[in-house]
Amino acid sequence: MPDTEPHTDPLRPALWFRVLLPGGALGPGKITLLRLIGETGSVSAAARRLGMSHARSVKLVAELNAMGAEPMVATRAGGEAGGGATLTQGGRRVLDAYDALDDTVRAAATPLVARLTDAVGRG
Repeated sequence: MPDTEPHTDPLRPALWFRVLLPGGALGPGKITLLRLIGETGSVSAAARRLGMSHARSVKLVAELNAMGAEPMVATRAGGEAGGGATLTQGGRRVLDAYDALDDTVRAAATPLVARLTDAVGRG
């Protein structure tokens, strides 16, 4: 799984990217939210793990669901039985495709990031 967590070590170079698609943008934030929804089964729990407001997470899920021909996240309302969320087959395909792209970009960029780090004198 690619490193999509926020960069927290200022002494270590980091690389992140966003992909602009016809339906919207995909980057580390939305991908991490999508991944955590899959892990937790809940938009609220995923938002809490990211330190994100519930309102923001709902907005991002709506953006993700509007991006393609099919939703990426299926939600069910709360109540006595409790609510929840699951990744659709389309959501899992998006994660797989993003992960493959991320792996390829990181493999290609690693020597160039090292070169850039050396060039600025922080290597």
